[in-house]
Amino acid sequence: MATTIVGTRTPRIEGSAKVTGELTYACDVYLPRMVYAKVLRSPHANAKILKIDTSKAAAYPGVLAVITAKDIPNMPREATSRARALLAYDETIFYGQPVAAVAAEEASIAEEALELIEVEYEPMPVVVDPVLAMQPGSPHARLPKGAEVDEAAEIDIERETTSEADSKQNPNITQHIVFERGDVEKGFAEADFVVEHTYTSSWVHQGYIEPHNAIVDYDITGHFTVYSSNRGQFPLRTSLSQILGVPENNIRVMPLEPGGAFGSKIAPLTEGIAAILARQIRRPVKLVMSRSEDLKAAIPAPPAVIKLKTGVKKDGSLTALKADVIFDSGSFPGGPVLGACQVMGNYYRFPNLEVHGYEVLTNKPSTGALRAPGQPQATFALESQMDIMARELGLDPVEFRLRHAIEEGDLLINNQRSVKMGLKECIRMAAESDLWKRRHNLPKNHGVGMAIGGRQQGAQPAGAVITLNGDGTLSVSVGSIDVTGVNTSFTQIAAESMGLPLSSVQVSTADSRSAPYSGQSGGSKVLRTVGRAIQLAAKDTLDQMYAIVAKTLECSPDDLESADGVIRVKGSPERAVAFDLIYTMTSSAGSPNAPIVGRGNAPASPQAPGFTCQVVEVAVDPDTGQVTLVDAVIAQDVGYAINPLSVEGQLQGGMVQSLAIGVSEELMYNESGILMNSSLLDYRMLTSLDVPNITPIIVEVPSDDPLFGVRGVGEPCIIAGAAAVANAVYDAIGARGYKIPLTAERVLEAMGKVEK
Repeated sequence: MATTIVGTRTPRIEGSAKVTGELTYACDVYLPRMVYAKVLRSPHANAKILKIDTSKAAAYPGVLAVITAKDIPNMPREATSRARALLAYDETIFYGQPVAAVAAEEASIAEEALELIEVEYEPMPVVVDPVLAMQPGSPHARLPKGAEVDEAAEIDIERETTSEADSKQNPNITQHIVFERGDVEKGFAEADFVVEHTYTSSWVHQGYIEPHNAIVDYDITGHFTVYSSNRGQFPLRTSLSQILGVPENNIRVMPLEPGGAFGSKIAPLTEGIAAILARQIRRPVKLVMSRSEDLKAAIPAPPAVIKLKTGVKKDGSLTALKADVIFDSGSFPGGPVLGACQVMGNYYRFPNLEVHGYEVLTNKPSTGALRAPGQPQATFALESQMDIMARELGLDPVEFRLRHAIEEGDLLINNQRSVKMGLKECIRMAAESDLWKRRHNLPKNHGVGMAIGGRQQGAQPAGAVITLNGDGTLSVSVGSIDVTGVNTSFTQIAAESMGLPLSSVQVSTADSRSAPYSGQSGGSKVLRTVGRAIQLAAKDTLDQMYAIVAKTLECSPDDLESADGVIRVKGSPERAVAFDLIYTMTSSAGSPNAPIVGRGNAPASPQAPGFTCQVVEVAVDPDTGQVTLVDAVIAQDVGYAINPLSVEGQLQGGMVQSLAIGVSEELMYNESGILMNSSLLDYRMLTSLDVPNITPIIVEVPSDDPLFGVRGVGEPCIIAGAAAVANAVYDAIGARGYKIPLTAERVLEAMGKVEK
């Protein structure tokens, strides 16, 4: 069937409701008899809790309940996952950690009651620097016992086992992974030029508009109904089942589109507390984190310290790479060290490499994902090294990258073979852009930098259901949360597969009691998994319709096709049966035909790595160190663009976040582990006035994915921008920054104008 809808520029179906304020978010939900919850948070990054007195707060007029960790059944005394650590038990291990919660008739009453809770703390030594935390004799950030794993958290990061020797030597080290190939020392001995630097990145908040929130109702039958800004209703249901100690059948999660997520909205930071309170007072409870609370105590993206050494010969041949990749995972394990380590061996062909990855606990919030977790940090280090080596040898940066970029069949860092990809095509397309071509004709103190980035994308199973309606239209039911307008692409896929116009297809996300399974929306996998399930459900639907029409028209099902709302005989369009008539044939009393309900269940899709090449122009004020973003280009291999309009928006949006990582965004903690910039006045996200024009270039190298050869789009686009900024700053002023974001102060430090 020739594609006529898939591949066309289609406005997002929910776009109008978003811009007009008509779309309902969890924060908009109000239920009868609803009450409000607020959380008391720790003023210390590490302290023992000696005593909590809630009596005054409980007696305050309008207060309905006050809870601490000891009031929660099934609450682990020493939880080893953030999802289970609803409230601090005997100690607080990060600034802003929940200690107690209050439910009251009004939000203002709950806030006033918080001030009446008396907590006696004994401050403990604070672990802030992950490198120092690895040293023998370092204070312990926490002492987790056992190996509790909350599978429901389903963080989009693969995990490796912790080295037993490392954990015994220092409990702050919760993971140590090693990748080796060839003889690294021999490789460095053969090199004519060795580059060795340490690169540091910062804590970054995902920057979503709607903060974490939840509304939970508990009825007389013992069932919970949950409304929240969460991007995975089935993982959330499983997690709440573990927290509450009830069967999953007793929990109904209502799907609502979150107001942004970008990797967050996974752990039940609000849902668990709201559910505990709702069960206690038997009324709906609403808990919304303030912006300040979200910055302090959500699950931000972690910083990294990467010690990188690379070798190259005079002729431009790479000889060796050695890296220590250290991630600050905050107060609970779960950092993206594996994804960062993969960067070191999955971009370029280094014949010899040795990569050590460490996940280290500190007294900061637990980490979460941020589009391609761990890879922007590692790419900043690797692409800076590539830029340094090319400049030192006088080599063209494009040709240097093309010479060494991995191709299909090359060994990856895990010694598996790479599948088909479009990395080199992205580099070539970016190099053909006007921005790259004019890089030698720039004003003074302007510079242009290039960087690549990529991600080995996995997937997980998903289902979809298609129902034929009486008027010949279709209802498509999925279980995935629409966080990026992906339901528009689903509509295109269903319409294309069924031979219908877009207006005849309605895609909706059903709640957890009726929706087919889908994992969390994220990880560049939703379109590939749920989209494939819709494609299979459409085939199942058509097969059922063909069987009925074949009997009616006395022909073979193989002779039939679907087009324009009818099932017709190929080559004889006058012999046709309309969809609405088929519905009547399957719904009338006494009909021998079963109702048309198509089902599609898709297994995990094959690997479909997505790569990007990004080019950035900056202007640097040599007197103030201020970096201004001037222009940008992103070329990305998407395999096949189901909706080019949506794809371009994803590319531009992801690059905006990457540029912000490079120039401004940073959660800043002092030596006591206290967050110093817990408001959007001080946490510097880019505005429309800061963002340059970003030209998206869609590269289509079809993958082996059965869904039109698509690749994930939402993560590669964030990976390379910060590295490109760093290379552009060097091109502008001849001074290189080794810590991002490249704030004005750090640029002046790189220039030697202020002391570090």
